[in-house]
Amino acid sequence: MWRLSSYTEVGEDGGTVAGPLGEAPAGLLIYTADGHVAVSMMKTGDAPALETYMGYSGQWRLAGDRMTHRVQVSAHPRMAGTEQIRRVTLDGETLSLRGTAVTPVGGRAPERVLTWRRAKPDGIAADGTASGSTAFDSTAFDSTAFDNTAFDSTAFDSTASDETAKQQEKETH
Repeated sequence: MWRLSSYTEVGEDGGTVAGPLGEAPAGLLIYTADGHVAVSMMKTGDAPALETYMGYSGQWRLAGDRMTHRVQVSAHPRMAGTEQIRRVTLDGETLSLRGTAVTPVGGRAPERVLTWRRAKPDGIAADGTASGSTAFDSTAFDSTAFDNTAFDSTAFDSTASDETAKQQEKETH
């Protein structure tokens, strides 16, 4: 599980500005070892933003430095059934996903960068009890599951749409 650190947009000049959720968005990204993904992000604070909530879930796979999220359900129906391809880097506790916006802004699909930090357990179980109680067995979860070996693309459906990847690559450059 990952917490959103930043969500920025790369301008035509190469500089970065706040993404569509404003200056200080909050978010969670969850990858499961069996290939499922869920992401929820929201605007925080009172400052205006292009959007207030983004979220979707589906399946993930990794091929080289390309992470593909196959979207099954989304807060934005236009995303359902699409494959979102991102360049991924993992540096210790920091995960970075780079890709183009789904919807063009001002006639172009800007590059967006989402930076995530590995989430630490907060000590609260789903039923509100402390994690040390018998209601929540934290040993059932391996907090180190998301390391370089968890991105072994051979463990998942490797039939990534080459045409989708090529098209997205063209749009990125």
